[in-house]
Amino acid sequence: MFKDSLIIMRKELKRMFTDRRLLFMLVVLPLVMLPLMYSFMGKANKTRRNEINSYTSRIAVCSGEGGGEVSDLFFQSLELLNANIETTDLGELDSLKQRVIDKDLELLIVMPENLDGSILDNSVFDFSIFYNSTGDYSRFAFDQVDMAFAQVNDVIVRQRILASGMSEDLLIAYTVNKYLAPDETADLAEEGSVMGKLIGVMMPFFIVIYLFANSMKVGLDSVAGEKERGTLAILLVNQVSRLSIVLGKMISVMVAAIVGAVSSAIGLKIASRYLIEMTSESGASITEYTMGSMAIIQFAIVVIPLAILISSLVLLVSTFARNVKEGQGMIMPVYIAVMVMGVTTMQTGDIPPEWMRMTPVFNSLVVLKDIFMQSALWGNIFFTMATSLLVSAVLIFITLRMFNDERVLFRI
Repeated sequence: MFKDSLIIMRKELKRMFTDRRLLFMLVVLPLVMLPLMYSFMGKANKTRRNEINSYTSRIAVCSGEGGGEVSDLFFQSLELLNANIETTDLGELDSLKQRVIDKDLELLIVMPENLDGSILDNSVFDFSIFYNSTGDYSRFAFDQVDMAFAQVNDVIVRQRILASGMSEDLLIAYTVNKYLAPDETADLAEEGSVMGKLIGVMMPFFIVIYLFANSMKVGLDSVAGEKERGTLAILLVNQVSRLSIVLGKMISVMVAAIVGAVSSAIGLKIASRYLIEMTSESGASITEYTMGSMAIIQFAIVVIPLAILISSLVLLVSTFARNVKEGQGMIMPVYIAVMVMGVTTMQTGDIPPEWMRMTPVFNSLVVLKDIFMQSALWGNIFFTMATSLLVSAVLIFITLRMFNDERVLFRI
């Protein structure tokens, strides 16, 4: 039986790996696409940040009555920003708000009345700062003005403290990491741990997507395609058991899926340096990421059963479908569901809910994330492997039942 399965597997693999177009889709495309994609994203992100930081904001200021020395402090803080300051009066308030809406202005500041009087009374005064959250420049200008005014606030509070005869040390209750040794760092994350987290968030998603996509490319043609070409009926009349046919085709689909997933993993590893550019961070925790031999073994223990599960699912659909087109329509909702699973796992944080660790596919994604973050537990790894193989066995059994019933296999 297994000899026949190997013969069928070799036939399927020869067909796949001699098809240049299919080989390009399985190996070359994910290997090249991910570095190119993240290179473009990294450069675009860096260019956008530089553009926003160098942009000259347009800020309108409506001065209230009774301004004086204190008002000058706030105006001087604005002059230190990369901004064109336009002074106006409250009579133009509505038109200025409309200009902010139209993105003709980044910011509108309404100064409170009688600032100096508020200082003398030690009372709180309030600024009205209007911005447009849909504009990157407007949001950036708001943050810059907020920081500038906060510095002026510190000056005013210090003056109030000193004027009351108290020490300005009252303003400081504590400091953070001020007295660390020059060679000491506060970030105790292990080497590569930050990069491991970045890769751990994204890599499982791409792996499961490419496992599924490559299984679809090969698996739908493996049975449904042979139905269309009329070659499946010829194969069935030979002295080969149906189980051998199912296993041979499933293994070939699984090999194609794993080849594509490994290619995408290598592509994402190459693209990891562009992830560093996007994070704007540095240090050993983000630049020194390595994946040890034990992590590679854990990776294989999880990915191979996951590939078997996905290949079994695709082969089941391919067996039931009359042709490749019908199979594509039937498998697409499942493909979308798997994509949603991947995106959901990306957003779970460090501690996923327990139900994810109990659910097939979900638990594989969660454990893969743990592996890349170098925090995987062997108990979770083996449980994930067992659930994937158990579901795969059920799917293979159903597929075999279909192969043994021509009414279902050919939908008579």
